[in-house]
Amino acid sequence: MKKITYIALSMALALGFGACTEDVDYTPGKPVADDCIRATFVTDGEETIVSAADEKKVTVTVMRENTTNEATVPLKVLPQTDDFFQIPASVTFAAGASTATFDITFSEVPEEEELYTYSVALDESAVDSYSDAYITSITGTVLPEANWNTSLGQGIYASGNFGQAPCEILKAEGKNWYKAVTPFGNYSVVIKVDEDNTVRMREQALRWANVGLPDPELIYIATNASYNGAYNYYDPAQGLIVMAVDYTCSAGALGTAVDQVLIPQQ
Repeated sequence: MKKITYIALSMALALGFGACTEDVDYTPGKPVADDCIRATFVTDGEETIVSAADEKKVTVTVMRENTTNEATVPLKVLPQTDDFFQIPASVTFAAGASTATFDITFSEVPEEEELYTYSVALDESAVDSYSDAYITSITGTVLPEANWNTSLGQGIYASGNFGQAPCEILKAEGKNWYKAVTPFGNYSVVIKVDEDNTVRMREQALRWANVGLPDPELIYIATNASYNGAYNYYDPAQGLIVMAVDYTCSAGALGTAVDQVLIPQQ
């Protein structure tokens, strides 16, 4: 039975390939020009944290192999770029220079403490698109921070999975947002309280932990909005935030737990 299937499949493939060669004209790719500068981005997938006091920009570095002459490379803004980023039309290499930089700027964002995406490509004339050694397009994220200028003192982050941890609680200037400073190690957690005392939290790292895999995993958390009402609220009388939080890692979902944050009373 297997032999018959194999023969039938082989015949179908042969017929299919025959039809392709008859009906479709094959156009080979153009070779890379001898004078191509073979430009490449230095890195991809960068996350840039911009503090409230920083200039609102991201600096991107481009390299090239052919450094003989001055060269200007057009830049292409790719569709996933958030529309408030200002990306220049090109980047210019000085004669003899192997690197050049350009700035992606922004003056305002819809909301601080959220991740925003830019994606840029180099013009085909300046790159070797046949080699995996070159980064011809990049996608990066920007996190504009709020002004965390008020310390409320020591509070408690109580994780439904990892227990209680004392931590400093900061409050954002002009907003009812709170930051639990590194309750479980290297990562702080930003929690936003809206005017109706509803709580929300974007996905962010909480801690490294062993979750049954060979190596420790970086654990991420985010509020699950489907539990709004029963959870995801701030009780100002008690200074207590109660959240239904989805726990995830690179291996996938780890379930939903109830996390609480005790805010020091002033």
